[in-house]
Amino acid sequence: MSGPKVVRIVTREEILEICYGHLARVDAALAEWQRIGKRNDCVDEGAIAAALQRREALAALIAADRLMDIQKQAPVEEAFLRADIQTRLSKVFAKQAEARSRERREQQAAAGLLKRLRSLDVPLDPGVEAGLARGDSQAMAQGFALLADAVAGASASTSNALAGKLRDGDPSPKHFADWLAGQPVAPTDSAIERIAARLDELGMLVDAEVLLPWRARLAEAETAPMARRNLLVDGLEVETGRALTEARRRAVLAEDLHLVLAEQAAAGGEGAVASAELASLDVAALETRIEAVRASLEDQRKARAVAARRAAVLEGLQALGYAVNEGMSTSAAEGGRLVLRSSSRPDYGVEIAAAGATGSMQMRPVAFDAGGQGPDPARDRDAETIWCGDVSVLQDYLAKVGDALAIERSLPVGATPLKRIAVAGPDGSGGATAPVLKERSFR
Repeated sequence: MSGPKVVRIVTREEILEICYGHLARVDAALAEWQRIGKRNDCVDEGAIAAALQRREALAALIAADRLMDIQKQAPVEEAFLRADIQTRLSKVFAKQAEARSRERREQQAAAGLLKRLRSLDVPLDPGVEAGLARGDSQAMAQGFALLADAVAGASASTSNALAGKLRDGDPSPKHFADWLAGQPVAPTDSAIERIAARLDELGMLVDAEVLLPWRARLAEAETAPMARRNLLVDGLEVETGRALTEARRRAVLAEDLHLVLAEQAAAGGEGAVASAELASLDVAALETRIEAVRASLEDQRKARAVAARRAAVLEGLQALGYAVNEGMSTSAAEGGRLVLRSSSRPDYGVEIAAAGATGSMQMRPVAFDAGGQGPDPARDRDAETIWCGDVSVLQDYLAKVGDALAIERSLPVGATPLKRIAVAGPDGSGGATAPVLKERSFR
């Protein structure tokens, strides 16, 4: 296969840009991981140090020219950071649920203690009594001490009836914590607990003011008659479920935007969004913004890749002895085709053209006609064969500088007539033109 070829060139510059984009995304994900973790007290210094060490290991891959490795490992690290913070937050939510259960148990125990003290006619300070009614832990400790004193006093009393009254139902533990731990816990309301857990999570995703009406309705539902309770719970189930689904989706999209903006910044574009602007974007607006940034980044990378590939090919062909005159790179971008002359075979050269929107290039040997006269067509097969060897040398040259040239399609020698291009000057010594043809003879 020594005739016209369609090739794909990948330059070191475009691969490096992709790698630095991956690293920028990891940096943004790491910053968000630390921000959320510190705010919710769910990451420690050891975890942060380990994450920073992994980040430095990724950067070292670029320095070591292990570009394929970072392209594989960086997305894994990014996904890990995003998943890990959710795991840590789940543990935070579980602790909050435990705290609610403990608070409920203390409130129930306080109510039981107050009832017991009243039944025994134990004198109560108004502040202690009010604290017990609220479930205040300090008031509970004071009330327990009063109960213990009453039980101890009963032991020394000569009235067995009074002692029996005091001790009835009182195991008389020595420590308040033991007594509290031994108090029975009323069955939890699974619907109310589920809504409370949703509100805990929403508290990390939306403004606190948004939750106030829901928390008030939930508090009412806990003590309301069954009919009213069911009405409140049904409404809260629907509203909080819908709100949490949207808030989660928005949080994911907000981080997606942060990461793609960081990637764009690494490529030289704008890479920040103001907090006020971000807070004003709903799910649909975030999706639109992300797509716009991605499209802009892709266009930017494509333009740079085209320029880098063109520069790499021109440099490589110049090293092979093809005439690359100043301005040829610009004319190729504007006209779509570029013709170069072989210094060793002035009546032959090569034409380079874009091969559609895939980023590939079409490369084919050409012959030059001057004043209607050109090389003997019998020499065309030899010119094609020589061009095939030049392509192999060009591949090796590009590989040495970190670029790559892959042949996607190639036609055999003589499969199509060698294209002939008119040049200025009767002796063929003028500069070659690069006409834009209406049809391509290479398919």
